[in-house]
Amino acid sequence: MPDIVSFGEPMVEFNAEAVGGPRSGSVFTVGYGGDSSNFAVAASRLGARSGYLTRVGADPFGAMLQGLWHDERVDGSHVIVDERHPTGLYFILRHGAMSEFVYRRTGSAASHLSADDIPHGWIESARILHVTGITQAISTSAREAVFAGIERARAAGVTVTYDPNIRPALWSLHAARATARYTIPLCDVVLPNLEEGRMLTGKEDPRAITRELLAIGAKMIVLKMGGSGAVVATQDDYIPVPTRAVLAKDATGAGDTFDAGFAVALLEGRAPREAAIFAAAAASRVVEGLGAVGPIPRRHEVDGLVEELLAAL
Repeated sequence: MPDIVSFGEPMVEFNAEAVGGPRSGSVFTVGYGGDSSNFAVAASRLGARSGYLTRVGADPFGAMLQGLWHDERVDGSHVIVDERHPTGLYFILRHGAMSEFVYRRTGSAASHLSADDIPHGWIESARILHVTGITQAISTSAREAVFAGIERARAAGVTVTYDPNIRPALWSLHAARATARYTIPLCDVVLPNLEEGRMLTGKEDPRAITRELLAIGAKMIVLKMGGSGAVVATQDDYIPVPTRAVLAKDATGAGDTFDAGFAVALLEGRAPREAAIFAAAAASRVVEGLGAVGPIPRRHEVDGLVEELLAAL
């Protein structure tokens, strides 16, 4: 049985290899994305027994995703093949140093995920449940599935980690903020990035952001700050966490990998600071490549990066 489980919306990714997108005749590399699926793959690559639940279409893209989870040793035995709705897709176009995301996800199979799709005992037998704001945003039924999953995890003593992953293109900032602020006190670890922390609180300074999120009921905030590392904050501590200096090419999937690294490290009994260092090292490797899943590192590589980072401190 999986130790770490997640559910949400996976997508097939078409990533432009050069600047300019289709007008310049760019070649697209086919890959995979979706924050919760990225998390599940990263958790598996980093050494955990990972499980994933979703709905995929009865189409070639759904089959590709199922092949991904099989190859990555992610337990997808409860994935539902939806005969009526398609698998979601997205495209990454490049304009200089900027990336543009174009989605084809409206009405996707995953958006029809509901609380009734979560198998009895699946969450209860895990040790960590990871949920995200994107799953909450894609539909009312998926949002209710998140709340049902959290409730079941809490009743069973399962740790809940939550990435608000705010995407204003999916729903209004007011709805995203209200939902995230309601969800945060229900979870054990909350993992926003700095921009999301600012959207949630209206504060600019990392310390002020974590202070407000703790005040609304968060138990632990892990604030991801990209090349500046991270901060782990509780009612008693405010701990800066370093990361590697890298030449970033593409941040896609880095936050999801950080989340997975932190969860895996917690599962192994590491203290929050050490868990965040491990997570930051894993995420730093992702930004050096292109696409969400391809650059996710394996466990031995991250262990080496952590040793280099600690030696440099």
